[in-house]
Amino acid sequence: MPDRPGGQPPFSALRGPVPKALSAALRALRRLVDGAALLLLGYMALAVLVQIVGRYVFNYSIAWSEETATFAQIWLALLGAGIAMRHNQHVGVDFLILKAPLPVQRVFNLAAFALGAWFLGVVVVGSVSMVGIGLIVKSPALRMPMAIPYSALPVGFAYFLLEFALSSLPRILRPGHDPLEETGI
Repeated sequence: MPDRPGGQPPFSALRGPVPKALSAALRALRRLVDGAALLLLGYMALAVLVQIVGRYVFNYSIAWSEETATFAQIWLALLGAGIAMRHNQHVGVDFLILKAPLPVQRVFNLAAFALGAWFLGVVVVGSVSMVGIGLIVKSPALRMPMAIPYSALPVGFAYFLLEFALSSLPRILRPGHDPLEETGI
């Protein structure tokens, strides 16, 4: 199965052992992220079900299930943003850019990539200090360090940045080429 909607893995045009290793590492990372997202979704559903059963059947509120379901939802949302970027499912308004000449498209795509990468980089770097604060702060119910849920920020946004770069670079290098046309979507 191809890694991107364009039908080609990101490093398929390059030859040699390094691009093959990069493709294998990217495939492994994507499988890990997909698996983590599925586990987080399943856990979140189970934790909410436990909370509902505890509250309405046994008349007992289970605080840890609500807290951990919230943490799972945060991780899922941030990893899911990168997954959506991989599948080109984020909203973008590019009607005018696609009507422009190819050199102009390249400039606008490069500018969009530079601004987006800068923003995501700032968020990743800025959120690392938040993880440090989370080592001190404890969660209310489980009394676990908040660094665990706070870690979703740098990890999720770093993954989003990777997928953003992988989806943006083809638009910069080959403007005017719509990878979705090849798939028939």
